[in-house]
Amino acid sequence: MPKKTRLQGKTIRCILFDCGETLWTRNDKATWQALEQAANLQAVALLRKYASTLDLPVADDEQLGSKVRKAIEKLMSKIRHQHPGYEPDFTTVTQEALIHLGFPKFTRAVADAIFEALRVRIPASRTLFPDVLPTLTTLHERGFLLSLVTNRQWGGTPFVDDLRTLGLLDYLDPSRIAVSANLGIRKPNPLIFTHALNALRVTPAEAIMVGDSLRADIAGANQLGIFAVWKPGQRILAEVKAEFPPDKPYLKEKHLLAYARKQEEKKDRPLLDMVTPDLTIEYLGDLLDIFLKAGPQ
Repeated sequence: MPKKTRLQGKTIRCILFDCGETLWTRNDKATWQALEQAANLQAVALLRKYASTLDLPVADDEQLGSKVRKAIEKLMSKIRHQHPGYEPDFTTVTQEALIHLGFPKFTRAVADAIFEALRVRIPASRTLFPDVLPTLTTLHERGFLLSLVTNRQWGGTPFVDDLRTLGLLDYLDPSRIAVSANLGIRKPNPLIFTHALNALRVTPAEAIMVGDSLRADIAGANQLGIFAVWKPGQRILAEVKAEFPPDKPYLKEKHLLAYARKQEEKKDRPLLDMVTPDLTIEYLGDLLDIFLKAGPQ
């Protein structure tokens, strides 16, 4: 069905956004590694404070910090695989991962502090795409309600502070965003989308979801009948572009979908054929040519 037809007759009042590869992208690898290492060392400092020297399985702080982060991420991934659509209890995961490394069972308060120490703050590690703030400004002026629905391991007040630093709170109400770390549910679970929609007092039929993940953003939106806008990540775009000569329309949705499905199959995570975007864009600013005002389209 043509994209234009899919919007005809709809009333769109709200636009939900993913964060990573939708509003921002990670900084270069060296910067990211340096920030992650600094966070790892903060976690190790807490371990040295609360554990005896005999409890430390590795003498080198950098190596120990890396082992701690990897152990927590591995256990987190295992639990998410067992319970898709839900977040694990991050504090419990930290306790269990540290026990696996040979540490005693820390109190929840200590484990929570260690997990928090591993947070890499967003303003230093990510960069907004150039068209994000101008696009959000215009959409806001056109009357659209704007919000976030995002899967994140770290939420809470620091996440809101990071959004403020990036200038995003000029357009977003923190009480109306949905962050998986805060709610215990993660995309594509429909409940996380419903949380944001209820806070905004709009129905799924009045919303669109913009995100880079077919598995999380598009699949979740499809389940609720939210108009799904796919903004493929930079890596997928670059790799698909490389397969087509400059004079070919590389951005055809069928090429991008075929490539994305192939990549998921390589990871033994095939996507259902029914997971399909209603619209595919390359830049966030492309929304401005399509959604001219809030209300009937």
